[in-house]
Amino acid sequence: MSISSIKEWQPTDGLTLEDNALRAVKDLRNSLVIAGPGAGKTELLAQKACCLLETNSCINPKKILAISFKRDAAYNLKERVSLRVTSKLENRFTSQTFDSFAKHILDRFLNVLPEEYRPNTNYEIVDTQQNAIIRAFAKFQIYIDKDNKKYYMDLLTSYSLPIKDNQLIEDVWNLLLKGDETHKATLSFPMITLLAIYILRTNPFILISLRKTYSHVFLDEFQDTTTLQYELVKTCFLNTDTSITAVGDNRQRIMIWAGAKRDIFDCYKQDFKSKEYSLKMNHRSAPRLLEIQKIVNNYLQDSPFVPIPNPKWSENEGVAEIWYFKDFQDESRTIATKILELTQTYNINSRDICIIVKQSVNKYTDSIIKDLKAVNINARNETIFQDLLKEEIVILILSTLKSALNVYDSDSWLTIWKEKVHLEGMQGSTNESSFDKLRRELKDFLRSIKNTLVSITNIEELRILFIGISNFYNLNRLKKSYPKYSQGTYINKLIQDMEGYLYYYFQQTGDWLSSIDTFEGKDSIPIMTIHKSKGLEYDAVFFVGFDDNAFWSFSHQQQEDTCTFFVGLSRAKRYLYFTFSESRKGTYCTNSNISTLYQMLKDSKVVKELNFQS
Repeated sequence: MSISSIKEWQPTDGLTLEDNALRAVKDLRNSLVIAGPGAGKTELLAQKACCLLETNSCINPKKILAISFKRDAAYNLKERVSLRVTSKLENRFTSQTFDSFAKHILDRFLNVLPEEYRPNTNYEIVDTQQNAIIRAFAKFQIYIDKDNKKYYMDLLTSYSLPIKDNQLIEDVWNLLLKGDETHKATLSFPMITLLAIYILRTNPFILISLRKTYSHVFLDEFQDTTTLQYELVKTCFLNTDTSITAVGDNRQRIMIWAGAKRDIFDCYKQDFKSKEYSLKMNHRSAPRLLEIQKIVNNYLQDSPFVPIPNPKWSENEGVAEIWYFKDFQDESRTIATKILELTQTYNINSRDICIIVKQSVNKYTDSIIKDLKAVNINARNETIFQDLLKEEIVILILSTLKSALNVYDSDSWLTIWKEKVHLEGMQGSTNESSFDKLRRELKDFLRSIKNTLVSITNIEELRILFIGISNFYNLNRLKKSYPKYSQGTYINKLIQDMEGYLYYYFQQTGDWLSSIDTFEGKDSIPIMTIHKSKGLEYDAVFFVGFDDNAFWSFSHQQQEDTCTFFVGLSRAKRYLYFTFSESRKGTYCTNSNISTLYQMLKDSKVVKELNFQS
């Protein structure tokens, strides 16, 4: 397609993008998009994918690679694109997390690594909080500070490969890569990223192939990119014809503790010579809630932040309040009463209400769950389910069960049909008889599943059914289509976790569809940490435990904790409630150390304070 076709292209579904967003979508060069909360960054990237594919600016058969920080962000972007383009074009859009991108490179090209850096094929994955790294260091070093796990993780990945002149690090790497009689082969994602970089730097044909595959790359939540992840991006695409679009917001940088690169925007602009675009619209929050965001912005940066509310709002819409309590039990009952009012009087769906905490979900919300249950409202710790429900194998099995149980569930049928067509290699085929045969085969299989579900009496029988479903779609093809499932026992663990939850709920409800709804969180209020809420939005947000204990690190990382505060409050569309309790499970709470955060709310002139302490 010509450049003129790009100029003529318009957003799909009749959507209107603000001027800078549309310019960023149509820009074929490297760009940096500064997108605050509610600016519609996911929609911007989805529309850019549509523009590139529909105008053939991403020239067939080249692809677009989108890399997100969080798994649900990668999934949501993929779903958004699938709604906008044909299935043929959709197959040229790949959406992954940084971790899965690096792991895909390692697993696919593992055998090109020299023997000393080639991990056992059945390696396990651990995060920085697990003990495998500490145990590995302890084998070679007498004194180990077991309370400082992050130090050892950072030390382990502070050397480029191959490692030279540090015998300790060499020994620990070797143990973790290979394992021995007392240690399993174990890798962390930073280690996997280092190995992926090593593969690309030492195998130019693999690097050339990667660059020829992807003509455009999207980097989502760019402010949270770590130094190692940025090094991987540079290794892959610096000084190439690949066009990079990075999207992020400095005010939402909440992953410094996990290694986010502080100067990532400046480095990117210098390295990739990118053009910067700033988005002004906020499509999420009511005008009065935006006043709070403006004040917090002034604490975080010198440049002004004047978000423009969506025209759907009237000027005075938005409710923000701080509630003060003597003890957490009063707090819990009051929250339950307000949520009951929101659901019954204002008809807000349970999934559009969220309870967020700075950390330690159970510490702050056990009593709230109990009090909500007393008024027939379900709530749960969403952290347990958030990633699991975004896994492709989980979505596929659940969609298969729902299609078998409810022939009118068109979304589930479309999901399994598209997956089956993809796995059979029939995309683009015009052979109608083949499609008719496949359709009959799928419907017959669904009938057999429905009959099997009726007779299931224990979890072992459910496990056998899930194995049968996986085999129907061809497990080997699934693993090839989703390389993350090809290594170790990861896919087995996902299926095992799903069957455990699903059978537990079936024992409670006696109905499979109800069990699936419960597992997916239908009609249940999600409870999560601020970090887990990032990228999500809700009609009403309850920010519980707004005290010094929750923000215990505020005094020595004020900037990052203020960013965390900003992320939490900006999830709300219309209702925003902060709660403080003097007493919480035998602990006396104060808010003097975070008085700056309280002052921000007061300075906005829109936050009402309610005292329930009398």
